[in-house]
Amino acid sequence: MHPIHFRSGSQVNSTMLAVLCGKVGKSAVPEAERPRPSYPFPELISSGRLKVHTLINPTVDEFLEAQRALQPRLMYLQGQQLENEEEIGTLVWGDADVSDPQMFSSLIRLPFPAIVYLEVPTGENLAQSLQSKGISYVIYWRNSFSSYAASHFRHALMSVVQSSCSHAWDAFQLAHASFRLYCARNNDVEGIARGPYLLGDAPNINTFPLESEMAEEEGSSEHFPDIKIYDEDVNMKLLICGPPSTLDACLLGSLEDGLSALLNIEVRWCILQDRVSATPPLHVGTLPRRVVTMRCDITTSSSSHISLLVSGNVRTLFDDQLLENRIKKEIIEKRQLVRAILVSADGKTSSAEPLTSMSVACGASTFEVWMTLPKWAAQVLKYLAQEISYKSLVALGIACINGTPVCSFDRQDVDRILFGANQHNDEPAVHGLYSHPPRWSATLAKDRLKGSQGPKPAR
Repeated sequence: MHPIHFRSGSQVNSTMLAVLCGKVGKSAVPEAERPRPSYPFPELISSGRLKVHTLINPTVDEFLEAQRALQPRLMYLQGQQLENEEEIGTLVWGDADVSDPQMFSSLIRLPFPAIVYLEVPTGENLAQSLQSKGISYVIYWRNSFSSYAASHFRHALMSVVQSSCSHAWDAFQLAHASFRLYCARNNDVEGIARGPYLLGDAPNINTFPLESEMAEEEGSSEHFPDIKIYDEDVNMKLLICGPPSTLDACLLGSLEDGLSALLNIEVRWCILQDRVSATPPLHVGTLPRRVVTMRCDITTSSSSHISLLVSGNVRTLFDDQLLENRIKKEIIEKRQLVRAILVSADGKTSSAEPLTSMSVACGASTFEVWMTLPKWAAQVLKYLAQEISYKSLVALGIACINGTPVCSFDRQDVDRILFGANQHNDEPAVHGLYSHPPRWSATLAKDRLKGSQGPKPAR
């Protein structure tokens, strides 16, 4: 069976088999006569670490052959897309209805994909049949849904997979945060409940020492955590792409969860590069017997370099693999990495007032949010903002990090994000997109038709 993550590396791609139920019919209403801009559905194309193979309306034999030849790590199955572009139907390939759970699960053969994404309405029974077959992670929709919401979620999920080595669990958490942020805002509990679900368990990080090590550690009379990471928290200003919005619990919670998932991705696949003896911080005082302190140099999943000051028992800190895993466990499982703040310690506040700059989100309207997070995490985010191929920040609508524009934002990203954001505004959809329309805005539709707790401020 394939491992349940999307592999990284210069020569290793995550292969996705996308199976679509026929071509989308064209609307009878001409594009120019529609009352509002149509949603810019993104194409399913290979990018970054994601290699996409698409089947349109295949026969069952064609599906089985493609599955056997590709052995995909990710399998995406979209139901019939109706002519009005607003609804998704059941799984029908040619004249064959394959939406029966027992029949469909029989079509998924070994080696199983790491994750199956079912973009079909009321897909819970299908998902459960796949999980019972032995597939570790299945994404599904419990109810009916719009093609806009499905497209937004799918694009966010694909953005994560193409950008970095990521576990299926973390990739879903980030994409679901994006869905909540732009498709189910204003504390829309029902909208969130109608969103996508994930069948599967959170991954476990193995930190069990050998029995001999455990016996030796138990001989110490003084209690100290396995490891303790010393790091100060900082405040960081984010600019979020979108029209003026109420900074409610749904918006801020979605950003917290999305950024936490993003940082978990970076840490879950990090590598301990070096460690050297160091002095603990002055406020710590004398450490217990058999506890040492080291400065650990780490490379994250996306090649950002960070340095952590860590104290722990001798056995842990002199075992590279155990130390690496315990650092991961401490960061991912034992604390909330990111917290939104409405008023920072120096009096600066999050604000929903619109801000614009041509260097940020292609000149689209943005608003300001402050977050508290570890200093190392702030360094990672600023590094990722400068990576042109990194799209996970864009999936969360983050356009600028402490004055550093997210350079992977493009015009199509802006258009997709603002389409979703404006569904939750009382104003017309065309209002609030750009406070000062950039020069290219008039030709955007034409281009598309052509296919185109004392924290300190972070520095």
